[in-house]
Amino acid sequence: TYADENGAPLFEKFDNLSPIVTTAMCFDDLLTPPDHPSRSRSDTYYLDDARLLRSHMTAHQTTLLRQGRRSFLFAGDVYRRDSVDACHYPCFHQMDGVKIYKWQDLGVSSHEEAIPIVLEDLRKTLAGMVASIFGDVEMKWVESTFPFTEPSLELEI
Repeated sequence: TYADENGAPLFEKFDNLSPIVTTAMCFDDLLTPPDHPSRSRSDTYYLDDARLLRSHMTAHQTTLLRQGRRSFLFAGDVYRRDSVDACHYPCFHQMDGVKIYKWQDLGVSSHEEAIPIVLEDLRKTLAGMVASIFGDVEMKWVESTFPFTEPSLELEI
């Protein structure tokens, strides 16, 4: 869930992470193949050969995990070389979240057994976060597929 019984959030929050990241943070640490289109200079704003404007918030994930954090949300502007149209703009806001589970806390012994439990917790967490920010609003779950997450969810409000 998003908050404990007293209403305190169970996630650390970060919204002041530098938009300048290294190629290692944005690509290598996330196992992005060297020939992936997102690495091209036509898709990404490079400052030099080693630094760029983050193209996704996930660029900060491994740094926060290495610091020992296990439950956190992080948000900020991301930058992509997109042509402006009704659905695209070169700068937009993105939020990522990470929560590390322990097998013994879930009471399961396999990945397959954990999926429905973790999905239900994710749904409750996201719904709780939305309610704490926006109040009582209509929410709709959308089945989605993203290449780096399985399973994937989207929540529309």
